[in-house]
Amino acid sequence: MNLMNKGDNRMADKKTKEKGSLSIHTENIFPIIKKWLYSQHDIFLRELVSNSVDAISKRKYADPNFKEEEMKVEVKLDKGKKTIQVIDSGIGMTAEEIKKYINQIAFSGAEDFINKYKDVQNNMIGHFGLGFYSAFMVADKVTIDSLSCTEGSEAAFWECDGSTEYLMSKGKRKEIGTTITIYLNEESAEYANEGKIREILDRYCNFMPYPIMFEGKQVNQKEALWNRKPSDVKDEEYIEFYKNVFHDYMDPVFWIHLNVDFPFNLKGILYFPKLRNEPDFFKGEVKLYCNNVFVADNLEDLIPDFLLLLKGGIDIPDIPLNVSRSFLQNDAQVKKISQYIVKKVADHFNNTFKEDRKKYESYWEDINAFIKFGLLKEDDFFEAMKDIIIFKTASGDYVTIEEYKARNKSEGDKTKIWYAASEDTQVSYLNLMKEQGIEVVFQNSPLDTHLYQQLENKLGNIEFMRIDSEVNDLLVNKEGVASDSEDKLKELFYTALGQKVEASFSKESYADFLKKYPNAATILSPYLIQNDEQTIIKPYELPDNVRKEIGPEAMKALEDNAFTEIKVEVKSLKSPEIPSMIVFSEYMRRWHDMDMLSHQNASSDMLKYHTLVVNRDNPIIKKILAYAEQGKDDVVKTLCSYIHDLSLLEQKPFSGKELKSFINKANQVLSYLSE
Repeated sequence: MNLMNKGDNRMADKKTKEKGSLSIHTENIFPIIKKWLYSQHDIFLRELVSNSVDAISKRKYADPNFKEEEMKVEVKLDKGKKTIQVIDSGIGMTAEEIKKYINQIAFSGAEDFINKYKDVQNNMIGHFGLGFYSAFMVADKVTIDSLSCTEGSEAAFWECDGSTEYLMSKGKRKEIGTTITIYLNEESAEYANEGKIREILDRYCNFMPYPIMFEGKQVNQKEALWNRKPSDVKDEEYIEFYKNVFHDYMDPVFWIHLNVDFPFNLKGILYFPKLRNEPDFFKGEVKLYCNNVFVADNLEDLIPDFLLLLKGGIDIPDIPLNVSRSFLQNDAQVKKISQYIVKKVADHFNNTFKEDRKKYESYWEDINAFIKFGLLKEDDFFEAMKDIIIFKTASGDYVTIEEYKARNKSEGDKTKIWYAASEDTQVSYLNLMKEQGIEVVFQNSPLDTHLYQQLENKLGNIEFMRIDSEVNDLLVNKEGVASDSEDKLKELFYTALGQKVEASFSKESYADFLKKYPNAATILSPYLIQNDEQTIIKPYELPDNVRKEIGPEAMKALEDNAFTEIKVEVKSLKSPEIPSMIVFSEYMRRWHDMDMLSHQNASSDMLKYHTLVVNRDNPIIKKILAYAEQGKDDVVKTLCSYIHDLSLLEQKPFSGKELKSFINKANQVLSYLSE
């Protein structure tokens, strides 16, 4: 029974199926074209002027008597009547052509135009034949008055109020060409303004091939520099073009002229501007043009992120655009174009590096942020550029990674590349490294921390270390003999800096400690503090004889188990002139720098967790020990705190409160000298 029912249902389906064609009615699609085809209303003027330019190109091809001085488009504004006119001297239209190309909202009209003038279609702007209707986004009424260049033609007049109804009559046009008049609607009153019209023309029509006139003056530059051969353009012309188009009073650092005919047609110029400050780094302006008509400056699909930080223009006549000419279609060609642009930029850098290294080095300070961003964002760009990344050294020259490795032999598989924050800070560190023959390079961009990480991961045989991230073995006097004064110095500095040193152990961790140092069980038992199942020991409150008895290794273990914002170490540095140094974990510094770059409100107070390395061979440090033996506790406290501040000053600028405290300490120190 069930099977019979299923069979009956299938028979019923066959009987009810119907085959037909979709019908699209103009009364349904016209409102969509008017309101939704174009994302920006400004585009209406671009489309109308583009159509006029195409009309001039068609007449130029068809009419050998067409004079160059006649080839122009004029835009007129009547604020009183709230009308905008676009007047051209182009090929014009007969009444029949208006009926065919204007009244029929279809792609066939555009294709017919292209087929008719196929020999000049590479110079044609329009592709879809729908641009005219963008006028209805801002208009209550649009009229066309046109006289065709076809011999014996009469002027034709067309009028439409935005509905699907139109009127046609004999036109008044006496000269060949077309006049389009837009009667602005109330919502579009902003366009009845000279400044607004000039702004739109400047933005969209600046490089159209014929003069665009407004208020009796030509408003377009007419020539886009990228349309010329690179060999025919002088440096002064590149610079002048850059300043005029991008309104920058500073010269660009350099530029790359793109010119390719195969496998696609692309022309353009990419300028590398001078960076005046960090925010400029994020304000690029690369414009996309199609047949000299501005299309968009939102080019994420076409141009990699790091090149969007540049300024320039790219013209691609056959770029795959959507019907409104506002956005790129997702096309394999777009990816190929993007890859080509990246390759051309990388090739330019590599050629400059090989052919004129001094020139490459001369503009490195201005362009390295662009390059580093590209290295981080694009794998292909990284592979092409990794061998010509350069770093400025403390000696004033530039080195690649391979050159640094050759000049600074390291033990083991990895080469340590030592870097400093800048030339103006960490002076004592730099001097100490220089004295020991250790080459230092400078960090010069917030991106460097990310770049170091990437270079370490991808190259595998290098390790970047800031000069204050650790006390390198090369800086330590290994022949120096440790003395009993080291614990005393630690105690003095911990006290002066307000650091409460308490080693805290769980039952298990204290048992492990005693296994390693069995003699400590009896020695330390009188000094233990039990608190919530924790064993607490204050190592620098232990008597001197107890510290000596348990030994330096056990004392260090106690200290390592204590949490303090500031850790104190005592070493013998090869340069006795330096009283102390602050070191900050490379890992923590990178984490902090990356967080600061990613989050503008990230904490900048990571430096409060650091290590103070005290140089026991420094005369002032020895003086502090002498003052301690004399019982001059206040003097000791002031000197210890002052020395710490001196080292801290190399790491960061002081706040007003910190600076006031530092000056007070300095005055106290000076007063001790007078005693």
